[in-house]
Amino acid sequence: MNSVYGRLPVSGHYLRKRLRLAGFSRSLATFSLLLIVIGVVVFRLGGIVPQALIGLLLLGVALAALAFVVALYGLARVWIHGVTGGGAVVAGFGVSLLALAPFGLAAYLAFANPQTNAAYTEALAPDSIAAVIDAAQPTGLPLQAKTPATPSIVSGRRYLADAPTVYKAARDVLDAKGWKIDGVIAGDPAVAAERRANGDLGVSGTVDIPVPTPRSSAELEASAPTPQQPDSDQYRISAVARDPLFALPSDVEIQIVQDGNETFVDMRSVSRSIGIDLGQNRRFIRSFLDDLDAAMTGKGTTD
Repeated sequence: MNSVYGRLPVSGHYLRKRLRLAGFSRSLATFSLLLIVIGVVVFRLGGIVPQALIGLLLLGVALAALAFVVALYGLARVWIHGVTGGGAVVAGFGVSLLALAPFGLAAYLAFANPQTNAAYTEALAPDSIAAVIDAAQPTGLPLQAKTPATPSIVSGRRYLADAPTVYKAARDVLDAKGWKIDGVIAGDPAVAAERRANGDLGVSGTVDIPVPTPRSSAELEASAPTPQQPDSDQYRISAVARDPLFALPSDVEIQIVQDGNETFVDMRSVSRSIGIDLGQNRRFIRSFLDDLDAAMTGKGTTD
């Protein structure tokens, strides 16, 4: 007598293995990302020195690379052997890529830009640029260039406008960018230095005596905006720009010189604390000149 179960199709239940490294990959990638972000934030707040930041970044990228390798291995096992835990390993893969992305971008910038810490426009003399690079070269800091390479070259600007107009537009751009202005020199600095050396303070002959002004006129003049700098045919502005990520300072010099009906704008930007800027100084100059073009719209033609 045959059993009724003998006529049923053969069936079974298969147990799928679970990937043990899935959670480890996700946790390791998340920890590396948090380590990198916290290190940058603490450095921006002044809590650690640059050497400590670089140590944290190296540790973070090492952990992120390990998480990436583990995630790749887990994805291969999920795809080939069908083990469970694919969601966690995909999350670890994505977070590790997110943590490694800034370092990949930094590697690309290091490859695409000159290994230097300065940028300037063509009109500035190369010998003065070399002197500035040697003076600003840091000592004992990581990422320091052993020999200064050729700095990045950016095209300057020529405006069919007078120097005071261009100077006012440049000050507006500096204020909008939030760059700290260290000083402004109006006129030829060499002539001013020679006058000071000879005891000439710029006043020849008699000295003008101020005439008493009525109160109503004085209040009206006080309410009117005062010029930031006397009109001149040339200006030299010294400012400090900081990169958006680490807030590392760069010394920026803006030179505005009028020649006839034209005014030329040239710039120089040198990193203060690192030897390789990854093209940041060139981006400073290009960004400023592009904003200056927009500020000069309607005030003069640009070349």
